[in-house]
Amino acid sequence: MKTIRSVKLKFSGSSKIKSVTWNYLQAINWLSSIIYESKELNSNRIAREHYATLREKFNLTSQLSCSICKQISATYRSAKSNKRWKKAVFRKITIPLVWKRDFAKTKKNITLWSEPIIISHPWLPVKGWKDSKLKIIKDIAYLILSYEIDIPEPKSTGAVVGVDLGANRIFVARSSNNKTLFFNGGELNHLRKRIRLTRTDVQAVGTRNSRKLLQRLSGKERSVTEHMLHVASKALTQFCNDVGAKTVVFENLNGIRIKSSAKKKRRNSRDKINRWPHAKFLFLATYKLQACGITVKFINPKNTSRGCPKCGYVDEVNRHGLHFKCLSCCHRGDADFVGSVNILQKFVMVEQDSIITGSVNPLKRSGLLISDKVVHKALPGRV
Repeated sequence: MKTIRSVKLKFSGSSKIKSVTWNYLQAINWLSSIIYESKELNSNRIAREHYATLREKFNLTSQLSCSICKQISATYRSAKSNKRWKKAVFRKITIPLVWKRDFAKTKKNITLWSEPIIISHPWLPVKGWKDSKLKIIKDIAYLILSYEIDIPEPKSTGAVVGVDLGANRIFVARSSNNKTLFFNGGELNHLRKRIRLTRTDVQAVGTRNSRKLLQRLSGKERSVTEHMLHVASKALTQFCNDVGAKTVVFENLNGIRIKSSAKKKRRNSRDKINRWPHAKFLFLATYKLQACGITVKFINPKNTSRGCPKCGYVDEVNRHGLHFKCLSCCHRGDADFVGSVNILQKFVMVEQDSIITGSVNPLKRSGLLISDKVVHKALPGRV
């Protein structure tokens, strides 16, 4: 099976490339004004009428002129279907690039519109390049390169890994062959909080220079978060490969923000949950795991954090922060570790079509016993 991946590559080139991107932005806004009045949505008819003008007036290549017509047609078709017909104004430069027409790869270099470019990136896909995009972000040019890779068939044998996601720890993973991985999120939470406090202080000043500083700070939290989550998802994928996993089980956390906001919680607690980037982590981890032939499953998260994995007793008092103590059998442990064990046990029960719950431990019945061997791996800072 094949799938498409993308990578963001920073590059530099000649002044001709900057001129072409500026002309493209002017041309697409010029054509947008015309199509808004004429309401012509067929890209072929748009091209027949305006192709020659685009090439002559804005000095664009043949492929770029065709790309503008297709992009304008798609934009206004979407506006019409959503019943939001208004004039489209393009302020940010995003240019579709056709492989082997707009850009190509040779043995010596990479060319864009027949001009060589220098890519500042330690890694490049060897093959499978596809149609991509060019973006200009804060006067820096990026090639959003799309490429095709082979996805192996899902593994039929191997261990099962239960993963508990959290706001304090990014994740805790427990495998059926008695291995555990803790990945601390303390540094991520600290950096995100510090960035938010900095933005609050700068915004309170209200001067012209402070507004310029806010513009420079925009996107900082997002980029820091995405980098940390990439590191965490890579660590989880490596752990699963090391333990020979065939399936990784997560909690289905859809709607958790709505549920948490409906409850009476302190503002800091609500803010922490609403900013919890669990969906982004699941996206990054899922495609990395699937690229290794590991299947990703989801289960109902009900009672996974407050149920006892030893006796099955469920009570919200069992869990207090990162500490877990069962009121029935006095079993103690790390709360996130207990959650990952419960996720693993719950999935095994479902897979075995088990109806009996409570004191019966499905892992013991299936021969997947729990031991106390734990491997710690975290970002800088102690768990």
